[in-house]
Amino acid sequence: MSIVNINKNQIDILEHTQNRASNGFYCGDSEDMQGLIGLGLMESAGRKSFVPDEYFRMTDKGRTFMKLTT
Repeated sequence: MSIVNINKNQIDILEHTQNRASNGFYCGDSEDMQGLIGLGLMESAGRKSFVPDEYFRMTDKGRTFMKLTT
């Protein structure tokens, strides 16, 4: 995998999703999230009727990226 430049907030999103998010779903969209989606590290997991914000999950590329950076 080529080296990807991401910022601290994006690393925090990936770490939270991997280690603390319920069932690996991160709730909430942002510029940082859209950057991760653009890089193929995260993807939309849809919405739930009881929560207004969209959910996201790590892709295989995102999980590989995290293995390589830890």
